[in-house]
Amino acid sequence: MRRRRIWSEDVPFATVRSARVIGLLASRGVELCLAVRPGGEAGLAATVGACAEAGVRVALWPMLADRDGRWACAGNAAAFVDYARGLCDGLASEGVAPAEVVVDLEPPFEAVRAAVDGPLAAIDLVARRGARLLGAAARFDDLGGALRDRRIAMSCAVVPLVAIGPAGAWEAALGTPVSGVAWDHVSAMLYSSILEGWSRGLLARRDAVAVVAAGAREVALRFGDRSGASLGAVGVGAFGDEPRLRSPEELREDVRAARAAGIDALTLLDLGGVLSRPPAEAWLDAFVGVDEEPLAGPPPVTLRADLAVGAAAQLARVLAALRRP
Repeated sequence: MRRRRIWSEDVPFATVRSARVIGLLASRGVELCLAVRPGGEAGLAATVGACAEAGVRVALWPMLADRDGRWACAGNAAAFVDYARGLCDGLASEGVAPAEVVVDLEPPFEAVRAAVDGPLAAIDLVARRGARLLGAAARFDDLGGALRDRRIAMSCAVVPLVAIGPAGAWEAALGTPVSGVAWDHVSAMLYSSILEGWSRGLLARRDAVAVVAAGAREVALRFGDRSGASLGAVGVGAFGDEPRLRSPEELREDVRAARAAGIDALTLLDLGGVLSRPPAEAWLDAFVGVDEEPLAGPPPVTLRADLAVGAAAQLARVLAALRRP
């Protein structure tokens, strides 16, 4: 299924709903995933309404305070669900509604920061949360049911590791319950610039693109027609120092790799980067323009990419074995 969305994490709502930005998105058929955090809700309803009037589909992207983990996970599922429900209730009281709610499933903020220094540090920080995985999955599934009663879809963004190796192994290790929830869409975060930049020289650019392709293939196998991929990064994210794509042409390469691997439902990270690195049109055209090209053969493959994915699968098997009684 062909689909194009863009994450908007830090762009002020007034800018998002400006005629220029809405025009950029509407003219290219790009949907908006709009972040909102506690204390930052002012202007949300006006922004959702303005986008709806222009034909731009809006997904709410709720986040918690950093001290509460920021992203949704097993440890804060109750707080996240309450916040997401409250946002939808508040919008309904103002006569508007999102088309979708995105649950950004990642380990807590401090664990992801630790992962930059070493993946095992992150696993250690969240391993104790695995016992709460089933209860958290039930909470997210209940949220999905309540949203669908309002004709609002519920999707998730996931660390691509969850699709590699035995089902559930990485979910438990990272505290991110994907299984057991009726997601309408599952988008794996396959950011080639971050894969390259944070690999400490282990992955060159071509290896990172090959990992994007391999990850997309695994996600497509695991989640079928619900599968999607998030690509980038054009701008920095939560940490402010994430490596960024060098040019729109690199974005085109990532889109081609994901499509060749079987995924054509794509989300770009992010609107702030697109607007801060003009011309914005060049980035958006690179993101959507590949649709007009025929698929250019099989996805890219490199030895280092195969070794990286193979190592992730092997570690998943070890984690699964450790969970057995």
